[in-house]
Amino acid sequence: MPKFLFKANDDVLSFCACEGQPAMSSGQLDCPWCGCGWMISCSKCTKSFTFAEVRETDIPLIELDRREAVARGLTDVSEQDIAEWAEGMADAFAGFEAGDIVVYLDGHYWHRDSVDIDFDGYFACHRLPRLPHVEALTDPPLLVRILGDVDYWIDRELPDRE
Repeated sequence: MPKFLFKANDDVLSFCACEGQPAMSSGQLDCPWCGCGWMISCSKCTKSFTFAEVRETDIPLIELDRREAVARGLTDVSEQDIAEWAEGMADAFAGFEAGDIVVYLDGHYWHRDSVDIDFDGYFACHRLPRLPHVEALTDPPLLVRILGDVDYWIDRELPDRE
């Protein structure tokens, strides 16, 4: 069975009221501070949440991508695009087990207990002792103060980003 993301809970920040719906893949734009660089979207309502659970699903990843294309209003997605997306999602979740709780940050999914985060994302270079999503469990406004801050992203922006 393939693995995919589903909303885990409403902790810290959640605009989605859906239950049991698969998430969407990253739709990160050039404004990651808006939330697209650090939150996960629901495939049903398209609203965002912070924590996702990795689950096995009987829905083929190709079908999830077709649904996502419709939800995003994409009309020119080829079957090859869908197959490549499904392969990428399978690769992205290969290192996770069903039941793992994850967060999204700048092109990468992280186990919520990750520490010493050091990577170049789609937009910026990140060096964090702990994920702000998890730190915000005891101080919810912290998540927006850090990852919702334009300066956080601009100060770390990768120089040769295309």
